[in-house]
Amino acid sequence: MDGRTNVAQEALYRALDETVSRLYAEGRLADALTAVQDAAPRIPSRRADTAHLAACLLTLTGRAEDALAELRAALADGAWWSPAILVDDDDLAVVRDLEGFAPLLRESTARHATATGVPLPPVVRRPQGAARGVLVALHGADQDATLAAEQWAAALDAGFVLVAVDSSQRSTPLYRSWPDTGLGIRDITAALAELDEADRSLPLLAAGFSAGARVAVLWALSDVSDVSDAAVRPSGFLALGPALTPAHLDGERRARAARSAVRGRILVGEQDDDVTPEVFDAHKVLADAGADVTLETMPGVGHDFPADFPQRLPALLDSLLAARPRPAGR
Repeated sequence: MDGRTNVAQEALYRALDETVSRLYAEGRLADALTAVQDAAPRIPSRRADTAHLAACLLTLTGRAEDALAELRAALADGAWWSPAILVDDDDLAVVRDLEGFAPLLRESTARHATATGVPLPPVVRRPQGAARGVLVALHGADQDATLAAEQWAAALDAGFVLVAVDSSQRSTPLYRSWPDTGLGIRDITAALAELDEADRSLPLLAAGFSAGARVAVLWALSDVSDVSDAAVRPSGFLALGPALTPAHLDGERRARAARSAVRGRILVGEQDDDVTPEVFDAHKVLADAGADVTLETMPGVGHDFPADFPQRLPALLDSLLAARPRPAGR
């Protein structure tokens, strides 16, 4: 499949996913199923994802046997799903009781184990002039490093080497996310190893969107030596719509925040129902600990990048690199 075909299919899938989410929320399950069945043949690259959508909707409309048949047909076409998708999704509860589900789960789990955890080379972009820092960009759930490199491209004009990292954690052949922070830091460490020594000596910042933003925050507040001897920690983070809750901020991370060991900037859309209000509670935890972490709410923005993000980004990066005041007595 060439690049243009892939881009076209991804655009179709994104539109379908948005449509299905809206119809699902409105309780229009039959209409959502029709939308999936009409679009799926035009998105063969997303066979596993459209089959999962169809199976959930078939089950919810009383057609569990057809749902299992849909999953089995996709499996025969080479699809697979992480065990969590098949076992933990409440929409598939009835399907799990059917004869034939157990062997499907075994085969899918075996394929998932083989395919996931394999790191990909990072997407690295360099500024035209001398670099003054490295920005690691982490994609959101069901996105990838290529998209992240586009979303954070304004960092190049700000003088940063941009390193966009693909998560090696996959739920389907194309669905990547960051459920395990430790594995995410391993992926980041492997990506940074691709840089030359001069780049690795530059100030390092973390950035991300949604699930990737959560990992950017937790990476900045982690004891990375627990993950790898080669791992490094960024001096600051920029988190856009982070899927972050107080539960992610354990005692060790709160203690590191209290030592002002990292500087952070959080941006949240005023209409972002995906991560609010939990992200506000998480920010309060960091602020109460004394961390230099600010939160800005963006009017008219949902769970997305604001239209003026390329114009905003350079100043945000400058604020993260700015010299810190020296504590009294030092």
